[in-house]
Amino acid sequence: MKKQYIIMVLICLLGSIALAQDYRTSIMDFENPGSRRIRQIGDARHWFYRSLPEKTMTIKTEGVERIQLRSFSIEDLRKPHLYIIINGERTRYDLQLDEQLNGYYIYKDIEFDIPQGTESIEVLCYQRSIYMRPYKMSLVKPKPAVVHKPNRQIHAHAGIIDVTHNNITREYYTFNPTQPFKFTHNNGRNAIVYVRARLTDRTLPVFSVYHNGEKVETVTFSLARSTKYSAQGVRYLTIGKKIELPDNPDSSDYELRAESDHMFMARPVFIRE
Repeated sequence: MKKQYIIMVLICLLGSIALAQDYRTSIMDFENPGSRRIRQIGDARHWFYRSLPEKTMTIKTEGVERIQLRSFSIEDLRKPHLYIIINGERTRYDLQLDEQLNGYYIYKDIEFDIPQGTESIEVLCYQRSIYMRPYKMSLVKPKPAVVHKPNRQIHAHAGIIDVTHNNITREYYTFNPTQPFKFTHNNGRNAIVYVRARLTDRTLPVFSVYHNGEKVETVTFSLARSTKYSAQGVRYLTIGKKIELPDNPDSSDYELRAESDHMFMARPVFIRE
């Protein structure tokens, strides 16, 4: 039984936290307040009001869906309470003491919904030592999470190899007849790609470029060998090709396919905007 009670208390606490996170409050005013007192709330000073003797105070509620009523007393009342009158129907709310601070008896907030189309409501409090202030509760709509796509997404390749030039080493993605090089460019980023191939015999290396599934270019290398670039484990490396990839207005899929029985090395590079 004790365990069930603890669970219920935790559920209530979680519910109250969720409610506090779902609403934002903003100050409202009474149309016909009586006297007033000031109360410090955090870093701000807010006026709180009481009505004229045995009179109601009116709150305009056009466009308001929910109200929070904050209150305090300057006396230690035995049964503090007030009435909310909506469309002529009176509802009693008993006030519960939350804390005593600087001579004020501060009560727990009261929250209630406003029926749609209600232009105004009334607050009636016979106990003259109670001061009140209404606050409009606006439902906070969470902003949709903004998904930031990476500029480049690599989907497939045959491995990564280091290519060195002037003691500077850069990573290249390899592809071959059985494993193409597939990648996506996002966010409207345009790019070029540097491609080299390993020479094994007198056969010319050939590969094709695909954009969103359509072949756009076929590139054939010569048998000329590079004397400035080297790759670990590769004896003969072709002179590189600089390929301008098709324009990317938003997101585009690119693919490099080997058309000959060679290992190719590719390094895509974004064009500076």
